[in-house]
Amino acid sequence: MHEVKVDTEKNRIYLMFAKIEGEEEMQVMLDKVIEACGQLKSGFSCLTDLRKYDPVDGIFEKYIKRAQETLIKAGMKRVVRIRRPMGSMGHYQFDNISYELGYHAPNVTSMEEGEALLDRMEKHE
Repeated sequence: MHEVKVDTEKNRIYLMFAKIEGEEEMQVMLDKVIEACGQLKSGFSCLTDLRKYDPVDGIFEKYIKRAQETLIKAGMKRVVRIRRPMGSMGHYQFDNISYELGYHAPNVTSMEEGEALLDRMEKHE
């Protein structure tokens, strides 16, 4: 299951990806990201959970790129990705696209670790 949540108090968006079944599903997720960005102030942070995500065919990468471009244009300042400790390389698909767009997202292996890292990043600005 895919999910997009917003915490307006923390000014943070949470993206949870699972197995992608088709382009329609990717478009729905992209639409949710666009809608959620409207609830955030510029300078927001993003926590992307890829622990249940499996790499998809290259045709889907255009949706990942559009989502990342949307986040950047909406004012995303920090992003951390949660990946599986072992096994999947799905986060590389997101990493490669973000490098192409000019930013880097550190990878962690738990929600708690991701939250703590973003909180520390925000404190040191």
